[in-house]
Amino acid sequence: MRYRIKSKDIIYELILPNGKNVKKGIIIFPGLPNQPRNDDGEILASEGFCVLEPRYIGSWESYGTFNIENCIKTVVEAEKLFEKGFAVECWGNKRIEWDIDETIILSSSFGSAIVLSIAHKLKTKKFICLAPLTNLNKHNKEKGIEEQDLKPLGKFLKKGFENAFRGFDLEDWKKFIEGKSIANPIKTVEALKNKLIFLAHGKEDKVINYSRTKEYYDKIKEKNNVEIKLYNGLGHGSQIKKGAFGDFLNWSLGD
Repeated sequence: MRYRIKSKDIIYELILPNGKNVKKGIIIFPGLPNQPRNDDGEILASEGFCVLEPRYIGSWESYGTFNIENCIKTVVEAEKLFEKGFAVECWGNKRIEWDIDETIILSSSFGSAIVLSIAHKLKTKKFICLAPLTNLNKHNKEKGIEEQDLKPLGKFLKKGFENAFRGFDLEDWKKFIEGKSIANPIKTVEALKNKLIFLAHGKEDKVINYSRTKEYYDKIKEKNNVEIKLYNGLGHGSQIKKGAFGDFLNWSLGD
């Protein structure tokens, strides 16, 4: 069952499982540009998960201005809402409740840059990161490592998604892609500890090189329980999401 929820400036889609219930919740933070609805939530709900899909503040149906700081705020607020265990849905103004014993945060690409930068301050212990953007200091700056230049992506979002990512500021984006914003996971590795993290990356990824994920794994593995999977023949986006699904699902269902 799918519900729409408004809490503060954020609009959420809440998908509750029918029948099978593993009493685990997953919050999804996608990359950019994203679409406001896809099959991910229903697929995970069919496996027994309670799924929460926030729209980043300032994006799609949510209120406010889209910027890096508000993306960080979206993660914090979504965790708080899930922890509450109830909300009022928009259609019938009814109280909807969910019962979960554990929260997992699933992120990909840009979403992982946001989530991993704040993970050390969150109560959530388990994180799944697909093709994560972990080192903005080095991204697309090293010879011999093929990666996407993120500057044109900012211009594309500004021109092609102006009303979907409202208030998008190219200076804010420039600061982010240069590693100078609050969202740069490599800068918070020392503070990250006692987390359970599943990292997945395709070796044919031309957007974010898989070596970044290996580097990040090496820096956090001593203080955290981390599993890393590198997949031959897989690229970015839907390829890694589909290719890693079975592995991260089994990992999620574990204790």
